[in-house]
Amino acid sequence: MRPYLFILIFLALIVGCGPPNKVGKEQITWAVGKDATGAQGELIKLFESKYPAYKVNMIEMPESASTQHDSYVTYLSTADSSIDIYTIDVIWPAEFAAAEWIIPLDDYFGPIKETDFLKGPIDACIYQGKLYAIPWFTDAGVLYYRKDILREEKLTPPRTWQELIDQAMKLQEKYKVHGFVFQAQQYEGLICNFLEYVWGNGGSIEYNGKFDIANPRARQALQFMVDIIHKYEIAPEGVITYKEEESRQIFTSGRAAFHRNWPYVWAIAQNEAKGSMVKDKVGIIPMVHNAGCKSSSVLGGWNLAISKYSKNKQAAWKFIEFLSSYEAQKLYAIKGGRLPTRKDVYQDEEVLRFAPHYRDFYQVFINARPRPVSPYYSQISDLLQIELHQALTLRKTVEEALIDASKKIEEVVRQQVP
Repeated sequence: MRPYLFILIFLALIVGCGPPNKVGKEQITWAVGKDATGAQGELIKLFESKYPAYKVNMIEMPESASTQHDSYVTYLSTADSSIDIYTIDVIWPAEFAAAEWIIPLDDYFGPIKETDFLKGPIDACIYQGKLYAIPWFTDAGVLYYRKDILREEKLTPPRTWQELIDQAMKLQEKYKVHGFVFQAQQYEGLICNFLEYVWGNGGSIEYNGKFDIANPRARQALQFMVDIIHKYEIAPEGVITYKEEESRQIFTSGRAAFHRNWPYVWAIAQNEAKGSMVKDKVGIIPMVHNAGCKSSSVLGGWNLAISKYSKNKQAAWKFIEFLSSYEAQKLYAIKGGRLPTRKDVYQDEEVLRFAPHYRDFYQVFINARPRPVSPYYSQISDLLQIELHQALTLRKTVEEALIDASKKIEEVVRQQVP
């Protein structure tokens, strides 16, 4: 893993976003996930034009959140100072803070400023009463649909599991497209999909602070995911290898009727220059739920943290302050399709013209549910991913997979408790 990171840093310094060693410029090295929209490069150019004393070197990390996490852990555990700013998943602040890899930002980011941001993303950045990261963009799982073919068939967008199945089967047969694509590879995105079905079935995997993975509602949710692939066959078997981009590409190329993903897909779906075949043909609705239950989305998003080992902390904060500004979040919302963490951006008329669904979905976004907050969440997630994937690939029954996951997670928790 470590040689891979050195190669990434070398390439960033050689080609990055321009020559990094201009005389007099203070260097900032930023590790961030792959961006299919090009908006991150535009943000860097805007920052450097506004603040010419700084030069940002972007290290583009792999798409997979799980791979990013493992890379960051390997890097930070060596106390390396090459990276100043880490872009971290909403589920990592507690882990990274407990390991003392990132610094508290309370002295930079006062309580008055916190009120400008959505509460959920801010809360996800707090560990033991201290703020360890700044919310950059937030996320909530949504269901995309082909509004043109639903309109042609005089169908109302689905709300329940059964309605999704019925419509996907009909459209798949008539229009020769996949009924439904989502993320079912063995990685963190699989956990997000699973939790939305569990919550949309009136259940949870955590009760009174304790994990209960194999409860009846969780079993029913996982069985529904298995049936989507193997019983109703509305998702291709290859879905078990899909992450966000693999599934997104199928949908925006016009080869699927329904698609679960994050809001960033909207910007790409409207951009023919990015290969979209569905411009002006896409709608967004909340995730489907089981009959008699309510829709629920996973709180996603990414935050900006300063490495404890950075030698450029003040410069790093300057860039973070810019990325979390109204101006930068507006640009990222329009160019990158990312949900702002600043409340006021949701009232911006230009943003609403580009993404009118922001107005209707504001309550969905602010009420998205977080994954369990725990310093050892990553260990729990890794174990659960394996067992969920075993069920989706029919290597285990749903009951076997969830019981095995429950036993392994109980052991992790037991080992961590003093």
